[in-house]
Amino acid sequence: MRRLHSKLSTPARGVTLIELMTSLAVLAVLAILALPSFSGTQQRHRLVAAAEALAGDLAEARFEAARSGQTLYVQSQGGAANNWCWSVASQSGCPCATSATSTEKAPGCRLKAVRAADHPGIQLLQPLQARLDAQGSAGTSVQTELSSAHGQRLRVELTALGRSRICVPEPVAGSPIGRYPSC
Repeated sequence: MRRLHSKLSTPARGVTLIELMTSLAVLAVLAILALPSFSGTQQRHRLVAAAEALAGDLAEARFEAARSGQTLYVQSQGGAANNWCWSVASQSGCPCATSATSTEKAPGCRLKAVRAADHPGIQLLQPLQARLDAQGSAGTSVQTELSSAHGQRLRVELTALGRSRICVPEPVAGSPIGRYPSC
């Protein structure tokens, strides 16, 4: 009999429905508050990825031009939010926007193409026309800027010697793209 009484006196374990609903409501409010911050962070990461991809393609084209002893071109087309591209090509004017099955120009002139769909939410603001000679130098400095949907911007520059770099054109207070120097 004593055992039965001790079982009845132990408090029930677990949570009530009210406690569960309160916890879910608090989590929902926190998630709603964190969503804009997450979206901005995601756009910054996409912007950095696109700028680093372009700078990497410029550096790779420089290396390949010097290695192969032939002139290579890095050029962009378009500029609308979802309709831009850049390419590394063996001929000037080789289109980056055409598919490999296109007969417009020989697809063999294009060594690599990157399209807006590869970097969603990023805009290429200025056209890019870079020529890298057989020694890997560009002859003249060129630059272009990339922008995110939240207005952050990064500039990709190619020096006359053919070296690429990324910088921030207009530093924004509290901008987390601070690992890049100001232009």
